[in-house]
Amino acid sequence: MIKTSKNLLTVTLLGALGLGTLPNAIAQESTDTATSYDVENWDVNNPPYKLNEVAIKTTETTWSSLDIAPNGKFMVFDMLGDLYKVDISGGDATPLTQDFAWNIHPSISPDGKQIAFISDADGLSNVWVMDIDGSNLHQITKEKSNLIHSPKWSPDGEYLVVTKGIMSSRSIPAGEIWMYHKSGGDGLQIKARNSGKRDQQNIADPVFSHDGKYIYYTENTVPGSSFDYNRDPLEGIFAITRYDRETAEENRYISGTGGAVVPTPSPDGKYIAFVRRVKDRTALFLKDIKTGVETPLTLELERDMQEGFGSEGYFAYFDWMPNSSEIVYWTGGKFHAINIKDKSTRTIDISVEGTVKFADALRFDVGVAPDTFDVKMIRWSQMSPDGKSILFQALGKLYVRDVKSGKMKRLTKQNDHDEYYPRFSNDGKSIVYTTWNDQDLGSVRIVSARGGKGKVISEQPGHYIEPSFSADGEKVVFRKFTGGYLLDPKYSVDPGIYVADLDEDTVSKVSSGGYNAHFAGNDDRVYFTESAGGEAYYETQLSSVNLAGNDKRTHLYGADKVSEYKLSHDKKWIAFVYQFKTYVAPFVENGKKSQLARI
Repeated sequence: MIKTSKNLLTVTLLGALGLGTLPNAIAQESTDTATSYDVENWDVNNPPYKLNEVAIKTTETTWSSLDIAPNGKFMVFDMLGDLYKVDISGGDATPLTQDFAWNIHPSISPDGKQIAFISDADGLSNVWVMDIDGSNLHQITKEKSNLIHSPKWSPDGEYLVVTKGIMSSRSIPAGEIWMYHKSGGDGLQIKARNSGKRDQQNIADPVFSHDGKYIYYTENTVPGSSFDYNRDPLEGIFAITRYDRETAEENRYISGTGGAVVPTPSPDGKYIAFVRRVKDRTALFLKDIKTGVETPLTLELERDMQEGFGSEGYFAYFDWMPNSSEIVYWTGGKFHAINIKDKSTRTIDISVEGTVKFADALRFDVGVAPDTFDVKMIRWSQMSPDGKSILFQALGKLYVRDVKSGKMKRLTKQNDHDEYYPRFSNDGKSIVYTTWNDQDLGSVRIVSARGGKGKVISEQPGHYIEPSFSADGEKVVFRKFTGGYLLDPKYSVDPGIYVADLDEDTVSKVSSGGYNAHFAGNDDRVYFTESAGGEAYYETQLSSVNLAGNDKRTHLYGADKVSEYKLSHDKKWIAFVYQFKTYVAPFVENGKKSQLARI
């Protein structure tokens, strides 16, 4: 149990504004009485703090997905995280949900008796089903770590096909297509991520064909596994794929300039409606299944989201009238129906009255430019070998703190450049570090641990990081990288790992790849971390080369998401970082690559 008094745990405007509802809430100052709750049993619809209510009365909606009843008499749509039912000709909408959960993507069953939709009522986006009047609410999928979206019924009303967004190393969900029975269960994978665990590319918008033979879905066609923000829909990001449920055959069904997203088959099986970018406009297109002819119906849609993540689809979901004569869609705050023959459009005017609950937003007073302030973040802290002082960087400069007295002092007195990556020598007498200045670029320097002026040991200006002494203090290894983005591109040639011999006053390159290089043992080899190229996105290995840059050996590779390795000076222990936590294990060199045991 977590008990709070003034620091009451809360989320802010999450249900009302669509920012999601999180089991791990954030702290908010409150004058309410003491409150306690069990985080494991967090109830999204009954958060343990005071909620406010705001009345809504509007004739316009924002980014509303809709679905039309099989009898064509009404439709269900989402607005501000609630579902509403309204006559197909318009008028007053009836709320089906009015709670703190975020409810979207309604889909009416083929018999017109149930509505499947997405809700985060259990703490994460999952499929829920309720009767057409909002009663008999129950959960279908029970994902705890992946995002479920856009449910669509099979023609027989027995199954639901959905998008399952799965995150690898970045907060960008890569979609897969899954199918669930209406009674629940673990589900059946229909379409896996194309690039395996490392994938960040999306697959979305699944839907059954009118006869259930096929599943259509939106698929990313850009090569590679990484998400790129600088994508151009006119060159083609997405296409619509058709999956044959009998043969498991996949084929590219709709593609071309401007892409193709949100496939929506007609009830009579003659057409596929979809969204495409045409120059700077978003259009609703129609594909004739028999002839293959693609025809634009309107270029007046709101801008689609092809450049974005698409975790909740690439356009507000639209639907066909049961007789396949019209398509009803949202755009410009209104619902519209377009006739596919003459392309005439009519507006479906609706009125919504409801109540939205929200919490006061979290606010802290922040002084923008105080005369003095406490430094709350330091970097690269290291205890001196004798244990008497601590070395660290703060606000771009290096400091040393005496452990016993608590006194601190600057290591240098200069203000011409910033100082980074400090490391003690083994005898504690010297400190190596790197510098940066936007005009003069960077250098590798050594300074006495007592302070003073740093001596430059790098041969030319450049981009330098991660320096480290050899055990005997006679050499320094460091990494050179390239500029050209936010940093000056000059002196960016020949990046890699370098060794400076302090006695000979020479610098030589020993490896083109790797990072966090260091010495261990008798200093005759340089050890570093590098990518292992495994299936997972962050699989790495510990490798080494001799001082001539030859005889490369690989000693360890990470089981999963090990981001850095470092050997102890005596080579008896290996330290490594696994999911932002540091571990130490015995190290045995046996002449071949060994797998680090799973955590």
